[in-house]
Amino acid sequence: MGKLILSISFCYHDSCITLANEKEILIHLEAERIFREKHKRITTIEEMDYLIQKGLEYINKNIDDITEVFVSKWENKYEKDYAVILGKRFKYKLSEHHKNHIGVVLPSNYEKCVIYVSDGGSEDGTTKVYYKDKDNIYLKDDLDDVDFTGMFYGTMAQLIIDPDFDKAHTSGVGKMMGLSSFGKYNKELEKLILDNIKDINKLNLDGVDYLLKIFNLSNDYSKPWNDKRRVDLATTANTLWVNNNVEYLKKYNDYSKNICMTGGCALNILLNSKLKEDNIYKNVYTSPIVTDAGQSLGAILYNYPNIKVNYPFMGREFGKYESIEYNNIIDDLLAGKIIAWYEGKSEIGARALGHRSFIGLPNSIDMRRKLSERVKGREPYRPVAAIVLEEDMEKYFENKIKSPYMTFCSRARKITKELAPAIVHVDGTTRLQTMNEKDNNSILYNVLNELKSNGIPPILMNSSLNIMNEPIVDSIEDAIKTFSKSNADVLYINGKKWGGFECL
Repeated sequence: MGKLILSISFCYHDSCITLANEKEILIHLEAERIFREKHKRITTIEEMDYLIQKGLEYINKNIDDITEVFVSKWENKYEKDYAVILGKRFKYKLSEHHKNHIGVVLPSNYEKCVIYVSDGGSEDGTTKVYYKDKDNIYLKDDLDDVDFTGMFYGTMAQLIIDPDFDKAHTSGVGKMMGLSSFGKYNKELEKLILDNIKDINKLNLDGVDYLLKIFNLSNDYSKPWNDKRRVDLATTANTLWVNNNVEYLKKYNDYSKNICMTGGCALNILLNSKLKEDNIYKNVYTSPIVTDAGQSLGAILYNYPNIKVNYPFMGREFGKYESIEYNNIIDDLLAGKIIAWYEGKSEIGARALGHRSFIGLPNSIDMRRKLSERVKGREPYRPVAAIVLEEDMEKYFENKIKSPYMTFCSRARKITKELAPAIVHVDGTTRLQTMNEKDNNSILYNVLNELKSNGIPPILMNSSLNIMNEPIVDSIEDAIKTFSKSNADVLYINGKKWGGFECL
């Protein structure tokens, strides 16, 4: 019998499991996709058994096939020396939080690089700088005592977006980043931030009422985008956070011009893009799953760095590809329809990358409003992303940064603002997914080329296939339920328009 590795992560949020053999990753499952609860935290052995069983069933294996088990140390629920998994006892190997974050960026294949791990906290702290030299990885600097860590960003999300600690530190931080483009930098708020930095840059588990008073903010969180002080605070806080992290990282580029960004803070596209645009690093790499939702995957990749990993489509796949209805897809797009798009294996991580997406043409501001507000029920300030052909990037955007996992932004050119205004954020940038022929996105790649051949900009408006407060869909049943609850116009499953027929 060959090797079959099971890796488990309970974590404080975004629990997950991964299964691999000695050659490749077989399946990565995020708990939220299976339990249908955003950022799902598994707290019982029984729930983890259920998730593991789903993974084993998908690859047609059972618990007796498992030969090696990793368990992430953070929030581990098993006994100290062993775990009983689906009735079988295993002696497991503990994996460490930051090493797991490092694992998910090793597919960059840089022989030498800086690795920046930045998140909201774990048994390994929040912020560390590592060096990779061929097969060796070693800690260069511990930056836990700096002022602008992931804890700072989480507390600011509690002040601006949601006072609830868990919601602020998971969904709230991304919302705050989007809101930060709408305000103005405020020197008074800057002074308040710096004067209270120690209280901000910590985990405020019991709430932030005392900070609300200091910052003269109301207790009304219902529409933060209409609260000018909150919007300006988002702008000021995000600018300070990005600029200070840039200054931290400037100190290490004499070691290597390659940097890997990982941990939840690596989802900050403004920081990632600035490191590249300002030529602080020549190459900036993030994986599609830098958050805690990749902990179990990172444990395997850190310990077996030569295992094949097929980013980003590593989730489950249902149904079969039949005839692809390209004419119908193009006609629906040209008719201004929002398409619920379900294709092949699900992408892993926080970004929808063309397999579980809502898509449409970005040719008007109303299309953005339709997708974001009427279809998904999101707040009006939140941007939608774009998919663009890699070969056409320079025509529509100022900075040519390949972004297959939607982890960078680029400034839109004048032609883009005129022809595709829906995907241009208020600050003039777009969060981009660049697509080429090798990206395993053959249907949408062909759709983009078909648009191009018809004289239409090869750009699609893209947002994750979920509605407000729900995780991205996983199964076909999930897609149908989400489509039925949304106000999308049409659902495509594996390239074929759904009309209420059986898709399984």
